[in-house]
Amino acid sequence: MQAAVAAYLRNEFGKLLVVRDLRRVHHVAGNGWKVRIVAPLRTGDVDIAELEVDERGVLSPVLDPDGVVEVLRATHDDDAPPSVRLDSLDLGGFDMEESPRSMELVGTTQVLVKIRSHLMKNELEKARELYPRLLTDPEVRASALLGMAEIERKLGNVQTASGYLEAAAREFADRFDLEGLEDSASAALEMLGHDAFVTTPIHALLERGRARIQPIISVTMAPALAGATSAEREWLEKNAEVKTLRRGEFLVKEGEPSRAVFVIRSGILAVLLEKPEGGQRVVRCCFPGWLLGESSVLSDNDPHATASLRAERITEVFRLDAALLKTVMEKNPTLRDRIAQTKQIHRIDSFFAMHETMGQLDAQVRDDMLACLERIQTFEEDTLLFPSGEVPQQACLVARGELALHEGWELDSPPVATIGVDRFANVRDAVHSIESPYTVLAKAGSTVAFFDGKKLQKLAEHSAPHVAAVLERLG
Repeated sequence: MQAAVAAYLRNEFGKLLVVRDLRRVHHVAGNGWKVRIVAPLRTGDVDIAELEVDERGVLSPVLDPDGVVEVLRATHDDDAPPSVRLDSLDLGGFDMEESPRSMELVGTTQVLVKIRSHLMKNELEKARELYPRLLTDPEVRASALLGMAEIERKLGNVQTASGYLEAAAREFADRFDLEGLEDSASAALEMLGHDAFVTTPIHALLERGRARIQPIISVTMAPALAGATSAEREWLEKNAEVKTLRRGEFLVKEGEPSRAVFVIRSGILAVLLEKPEGGQRVVRCCFPGWLLGESSVLSDNDPHATASLRAERITEVFRLDAALLKTVMEKNPTLRDRIAQTKQIHRIDSFFAMHETMGQLDAQVRDDMLACLERIQTFEEDTLLFPSGEVPQQACLVARGELALHEGWELDSPPVATIGVDRFANVRDAVHSIESPYTVLAKAGSTVAFFDGKKLQKLAEHSAPHVAAVLERLG
């Protein structure tokens, strides 16, 4: 992708502009890349713009030559700070974004050393003050919560300790770290006793985790392949190869060519996505029966892996060559539709995981949100979705195009607002049964994901308070 952008810049601007950085971003409709464009002057690089490239190689926005010239001229204006000069330019409607900032705490090791020192001296209060500093580091957050729970238990704060244990259990469950989850459960069982423990969310998380790791015996036991006929199932089973991965081994890495579909036979695969600021993040774990690598059979233009897959324990997968599975899909539209639906759900799940607000929720809550998904629909012409003055029965997520919001029924007037790609609409109103003052139109060419309002309402009612707060902030 970087080579394609570089070729575009050479063709349009010669040697004036070059690509300096490229990072992956996740959208509802698929992946894209942010590219930083600079002018390499003798005095140093001059930032020109940040563009986005979609999976088809289409750049947005198109660089305006006049805007580039203005940026270069501004570099010689000693009276204006660079940030003012850049922000004041019109680069074809491009919206300058803040550079991503890492939230990871610098000095985690030093904090851990100090905590251990305080604990060895039985200085619980001092250790208690330091532990929260570890919560911004995702690699140690779950273990930190366990440590915080132990301190509160020793100080006699059982309710606070229980809250920390539940938070730790959810972190471990998200990563499907069964050993850590069992540590949380053991601590809760010891502190609360059997009768109270079996009613806790920690017990439920442990039971759900154990149930998920039951191996499957056939590749066609994957729900995504349920649409295959008996003859097709037999053929797929004959052509499925079994591959065994050692713990920590990568099955595929994000950005690599995608040539096969995989179904987990036993064990666990972690899904990792590249973070905008660099590095990778585990966004979920997948269990026996999950189908992965569907891009290989749904894209005709040199498909690439949209995520990295890493074995979290010794794991076996069924491997189906993409060309072989395509042969079956061409004869069975139902099977193709099921695999296409699986891909779309995986895309939305990846978007949720990397979303600024949704990413605060654990994988189980994101799964519950995905279970509220009704349909994904594309509109060829302007279409009325929700009339004003009524409680919306659905919430929306825009995958392509935009929604237009009109005051009342003033549809001939310009909209009072628009909702663009990767934005939610009507979530709060659907969850709280609030009448919307706006009439919502889907503009021609838009693709919209619809979520059942009643299911979202139940999700908010039966979840922890922070889940409802996250849903209220969407859109």
